[in-house]
Amino acid sequence: MISVLVCTYNQEKYLSQAIESVLKQKCDEPLEILIGDDCSTDGTGKIADEYQSRFPDKVRVIRPEKNGGATLNGLRLIKEAKGEFLSICDGDDYWLGEDHLQKQIDIFRTMPSVGMVCAKAKRFIQSKGDYEGTLGYAGAEDLMTMLRDNKDVAAPTIAFRTELMRQCIDDSQWYIDNNYFYDTIEAYWFAYNSRIKFIDEELAAYRILSNSEGHASTPEKEAEQARRYFAVKWHFILTHPDICGEDVYELLMQDYDARTKYIAGISSQKVRNSKAYRFGNLIINPFRKFINKG
Repeated sequence: MISVLVCTYNQEKYLSQAIESVLKQKCDEPLEILIGDDCSTDGTGKIADEYQSRFPDKVRVIRPEKNGGATLNGLRLIKEAKGEFLSICDGDDYWLGEDHLQKQIDIFRTMPSVGMVCAKAKRFIQSKGDYEGTLGYAGAEDLMTMLRDNKDVAAPTIAFRTELMRQCIDDSQWYIDNNYFYDTIEAYWFAYNSRIKFIDEELAAYRILSNSEGHASTPEKEAEQARRYFAVKWHFILTHPDICGEDVYELLMQDYDARTKYIAGISSQKVRNSKAYRFGNLIINPFRKFINKG
């Protein structure tokens, strides 16, 4: 069996599409769909319960007594999963095609050394109603490449061997305690302790929402996400000194340079948005043609 984990919270507009994209899969092995409704306050819970009523042999809704956040929601589903393999499709994402699961299973069955499978995902920009760019890259097969490139895996394309995922959880208490346990640290752990196989195909859609937890809508949120990524990466490096050697200095300076440029960009943006800057622009605009000539 393969267990599909659907974490959701207040996603009534998107949850049905996520579930339907899983139900339409043509796969040689049985599947269960675990919907983790983290005490939604909109119609998400009702939608989840309706699918459980319609497909009682496939769908289980798992709901805590109170909202606990994305990390605890995902861990709860992993604990409840009965499948030999786990596949991820969050409630605001969806899979493309009907062979998403079969491609993952085929790799696990034919390549016993592989612990995680990932692929490309199309970025679906909700505000535009269209696709724009992709996530996921072949570098995810190598830990040092991920660390150098500051990239990892596309969340709605990943699948794991359940036994290894539970070992990953046991080794990741610091990340869990700090709410840093998400696909980045999972990718690092599997690249270090097992093997990752990348499928060079677009197997899912990753929905970009302006107001969701995982997507930055303001410079402040973007800075916080960058800090979380930095924390995950450097905690992993510092607790696994054998992976870098002399490269650790180069990686640290690379991150330092990136943060410096980001801070400079934010400062410049704040200046341009200030009242003094805009007022000065208003005054000087009529004279720009003379200034440019000079």
